[in-house]
Amino acid sequence: MFKDTLQNDIVIFFNDFAEPHNIDGVTIDCIVDNDKLTERSKKEFDGLSLGDMLIYVKSEDLNKSIKEDMPIVFDNRPMQVFSSREDMGIYEIVLNQNVSG
Repeated sequence: MFKDTLQNDIVIFFNDFAEPHNIDGVTIDCIVDNDKLTERSKKEFDGLSLGDMLIYVKSEDLNKSIKEDMPIVFDNRPMQVFSSREDMGIYEIVLNQNVSG
């Protein structure tokens, strides 16, 4: 019962706040929250940059698990996973711009 309620809340949350983005050639509804990333950098890491972008994605929408340092193409931009964690059916992913030298 609780799990069903939680799943329903996730669906409603994503319906209200998510926008379609392209991840590795697949259109997926994501929530981009760079304000939260900036806030977290200031609070937890003394202003050091944690990454370039924070996104939330429903786990069920991804066809693979997301790991640190893995390359991802986000909206045609080569990125790299800085950090990733999955909780209650949602991935929280911090991306860095993948700049090759």
